[in-house]
Amino acid sequence: METRVGETFTRRLFVFYIPLLMFLVALLFPFYRMGVASIKPDRELYTIRISPFLVREPTLEHWLFLFKETLFTRWAINTFLIATASTAISLVCGVLAGYSLSRLKYTGSTTIGVSIFVTYLVPPTLLFIPLTDIIAGMGMLDSPLSLILSYPTILVPFCTWLLMGYFKTIPRELEECARIDGATRFQAFNGSFCPSPCQAFSRRGSSPSPSPGTSSCSRWSSCRRRRTRRCPWAWSAS
Repeated sequence: METRVGETFTRRLFVFYIPLLMFLVALLFPFYRMGVASIKPDRELYTIRISPFLVREPTLEHWLFLFKETLFTRWAINTFLIATASTAISLVCGVLAGYSLSRLKYTGSTTIGVSIFVTYLVPPTLLFIPLTDIIAGMGMLDSPLSLILSYPTILVPFCTWLLMGYFKTIPRELEECARIDGATRFQAFNGSFCPSPCQAFSRRGSSPSPSPGTSSCSRWSSCRRRRTRRCPWAWSAS
């Protein structure tokens, strides 16, 4: 940690290290408590004379029961697959919708953006009963597919609203320079909004130049060449 002028170790101890230690203890204590409870035998769990934070006779019988006598492995796999699929669907829809609403101008775009925000404010508990009726009518009750299709109804408005704010913070000139170089809209989107080329472009674009148009395009091309060594869409000037 960098030492500043007039800063002493005592000051850093009370201002930084002790609060950080307290935060870590509060953050990790629930995991420690769960770990201790998982290796305690039943008689220690139900005895108030023994400290709940210490283990006298550790055992793995609870772990063995969990993996051998229950379907925990199947539950965990189903949870992972459902969460991955729901997140992927929500992210793809949120990226496309957020880019469309923040960058493209068409009739009703503002109304759609406000509608998505209002949908995001609706409590998810109000959607359980109508979603259950819809899923029952489609014959998908008690199946992972029903959850994969239900969760995006809550996640898509959330992702769209957050990504709209993120896209608006990125300068429009990045995309315009890519389009001048001959990139399609998707190529400009991929190059402008991905983190690594955006950071590289911002570092290169921070230096002043007498010709904003040509220098911006050259920075875009050099930024893309860092990743692909050659811009497939850039036309060569004779």
